[in-house]
Amino acid sequence: MLYYVRKAEMTDLSEILVIIENARLVLANQGIPQWRNDDGPNEERLKEDIHLGEGYVLIEENSIMGYGTVTLAEQESYIDITNGNWEPSVGYVSIHRFTIDSQVKQKGMGQFFLGHLISSARAQNYRDIRIDTHPANIRMQKVIEKAGLIFKGNIVLNVSDGERKAYQVIL
Repeated sequence: MLYYVRKAEMTDLSEILVIIENARLVLANQGIPQWRNDDGPNEERLKEDIHLGEGYVLIEENSIMGYGTVTLAEQESYIDITNGNWEPSVGYVSIHRFTIDSQVKQKGMGQFFLGHLISSARAQNYRDIRIDTHPANIRMQKVIEKAGLIFKGNIVLNVSDGERKAYQVIL
């Protein structure tokens, strides 16, 4: 199978929405309260990602199998971190809305895709990369840690059940 990553385009939106809905179902089936109750990615947020040039898609052959962003804006929820702290730096990017379709059978695609997003951030001259996930999302925590990001503490998003584990890598 051929896998590659490219910037998302508006024509990808319907396929991205399917990937996001698939992720919502997987999270719900695993009892993880992330991306529920209208929290998480929605069509307007995805359009904004694409418009800003921050959205990326993972392609398997000719189908979109994953979505994620390299978000340039500082995150208000990253200001207050508990049970740890961020490494000091000048400017950072954060990776958000990271998901891979549950139909992807090839092992290691999470690391492949996350690694590409990290490389994309570095190509834009960012050395500080941050990401967060729900404490119950053990699978995502493993992907993050295997990609080389280090747990730095806890943050709280302005959503229901908003506690998140926060990770960082300085390249």
